[in-house]
Amino acid sequence: MAGDAFEETLAGFRRWAGATDRELSGDPEEDASELSTVFGLMPDYLGIDAPSGLNAGCLSELLLDVYPRKVTVLDRKDVACTIPALRDLTSYLADTAAITAGTARAMDRELDEIEPDFADAVMDPARWGPATAIMHAMHRDGVDISDSASVDAWIAQQNAGMAAGHAGGFAALQADSLTWDGVDLKEAFGIPDVVAPVRLPDGEELAALAVAAPLLADLRGLARDVREATVRAATVDPLLLALAVECELVERDGDTLVPGDNVERLDNVTEGAAALDAWDYAFGQVLDTTLEAADETEPLAGEDLDLAGHGIALVTELFLGARAGVTVTQLSESLKSAAIAEVPPDAAGRQWAEWAGAHGDPADLLLGQLGKLSAVTVAGGVARLEPLALHAIAAKLRASGAHVPDLPPPGEMTADDVVLLSMLGTEEDFAADFASWVAERAPEDAARELLAFAAAEGPAVRMAAVQVASRLDGAAAEPAWRDALDRRELRCYAKMALVKRQAERDEEQRAPAELEGTTEDLAWFIADSFAPLAGIVGRNNTIPFDTAELSNAGLEVSNESLFEAMARLDHPDAEAVLTMLGKHCDDKKTAKAARKAAFKAASRRTSRQS
Repeated sequence: MAGDAFEETLAGFRRWAGATDRELSGDPEEDASELSTVFGLMPDYLGIDAPSGLNAGCLSELLLDVYPRKVTVLDRKDVACTIPALRDLTSYLADTAAITAGTARAMDRELDEIEPDFADAVMDPARWGPATAIMHAMHRDGVDISDSASVDAWIAQQNAGMAAGHAGGFAALQADSLTWDGVDLKEAFGIPDVVAPVRLPDGEELAALAVAAPLLADLRGLARDVREATVRAATVDPLLLALAVECELVERDGDTLVPGDNVERLDNVTEGAAALDAWDYAFGQVLDTTLEAADETEPLAGEDLDLAGHGIALVTELFLGARAGVTVTQLSESLKSAAIAEVPPDAAGRQWAEWAGAHGDPADLLLGQLGKLSAVTVAGGVARLEPLALHAIAAKLRASGAHVPDLPPPGEMTADDVVLLSMLGTEEDFAADFASWVAERAPEDAARELLAFAAAEGPAVRMAAVQVASRLDGAAAEPAWRDALDRRELRCYAKMALVKRQAERDEEQRAPAELEGTTEDLAWFIADSFAPLAGIVGRNNTIPFDTAELSNAGLEVSNESLFEAMARLDHPDAEAVLTMLGKHCDDKKTAKAARKAAFKAASRRTSRQS
């Protein structure tokens, strides 16, 4: 929980709740627990350094914006005590003259207005932040969120699934005879529950991009021409014509083109949601019809190739490639592998060459049409999705049940946004945004934000956050690392960072005694490091364990002493790690020592619970 003012207020509230004659809106203990949560949000997200700084207007932002984004609520019943707790807080602040009676009345009225919408807000996926969305995805998958080892294993599996889909190309994505309107992207292409966040322009900017797309202008022009003059089908680009026919802007009447049922559809599409809707429709049609339209001009070339659905597969692979993009060569090879998959090997090469000779490389055709639609750019042999396509694919993924976090501008990113991007995004994406994020604040402040976030998270996320903090300038971040020495969750990492900083200043000077690693430091580090494995190690797998390699700064410690220290740790995963080592360690003596320590840890846990 944030600062002394909040701790003092909570302590005062407890005393007041036990003595007041007022009829409280909530249960005092439930109130205190919930207030501890909301107090933790106020400094960073409302800029309030004490509860007395609350006033009318703050509560709507706190409860309808910040709370749904930052607090994970798995059941709407779990927020039943939130509004009552804040009503009781308002009474306490008024009774102790921390706020005026007028402010208290205004806050009560605001709570009345918020209450009908609050539970809906916290359960609305559109309001969730990245970490909240991940927690909901884990809950849907049956992960025990209280078990950090299971949580970390789930994250590892998500990352592995993403990497496998991207590395495997179209074949791994299971491209099939799909249409854009009918496809469930998550199911069809094995997309994980949570993917890397995307940063998109606002709706107005997206609509302006849609209006300016050259291919839409070409379609509007063709629809206008067929109403004003005789247009011969042979004079129109075959791909443009196929698209216009599919969109019912024009129809064939022998060799002549005539207006179709939707000929006026694009006439007034110049702004707003209508422009974006028209672009989305054209995007789907380009993906569905481009290769089929080319194939129809010479159907006997490569007649056994399967080219249906590969427009969708191409943009999906580009989406997974993020800002780093995918080389055109890789896209072409992926498409070829999928297209010839069902063709006999002795005919596959010949048929591919026939098709490419008649129509060109299929990937180039798709990228050309998508480029005209402002969906893709190609530079230096690398293709990347543009914002309109990112928006369309993200919307399709969300409709399929995947979570695609929205990434705010670097200056508005929080520490959890930064760490999430480091875990799920590409190195290129992360490096660019991290540099911008740090530029918006002092390196020391950046380090404090990251380390505060790390202290509150599970092992896998904590270690990722620490790694991000380690990228900061050592001298500027040093005060934050020194303060982190007082946090048990961070002490081992802080010592490592400060010892490294000491060595950068003077390699010959010995680190001060307070930075020397202890057995407890090493025990915490090992518990964090091994926790992600605790829930996923197979029955017959073995784990090598060598304290000589894991010793911090030359610390010599026996396995028995180390495991005993782990058993005493107030680390939520220490017992699980010891149990895992006892079952799977490749050295029998070490495994026996781990089992003995795991038994002690379990005994201590049982004693505390009783």
